[in-house]
Amino acid sequence: MGNNSSKLPPLTALGWCDDGMPTCRIPRLRNREGRCYELGLRGCLQAPEWELVHGECNGRNGTRIGHAWLEFDGEAYCPVLDECLPIAVFKLRLGAVVHARYTADEALFMKMRHRHMGPWNMKT
Repeated sequence: MGNNSSKLPPLTALGWCDDGMPTCRIPRLRNREGRCYELGLRGCLQAPEWELVHGECNGRNGTRIGHAWLEFDGEAYCPVLDECLPIAVFKLRLGAVVHARYTADEALFMKMRHRHMGPWNMKT
């Protein structure tokens, strides 16, 4: 009897593509700036193991701005920067503060309820 196990593709860890990129990443986008809520929601629905996070961070001119990113397994993915970092590094680098977290199902419900991509529960 032959062993067919060598023909199977290697297993990829949940939340990550074979190339090491997060499964929530929306590839081939040129203009990401100002689209964090849209891209965060799309990424969460595409990869429901990632949690959608709404909060705020430091803006370019030193002001605080509303922001959305995704978190999974100790990592944070920013859809605007198109970069994945450990959560502690992400929070320190961007000055990120969490206001709300959503599973994919909760995020879809909130989008349908409010008829926009977010934010839903913030006053920013």
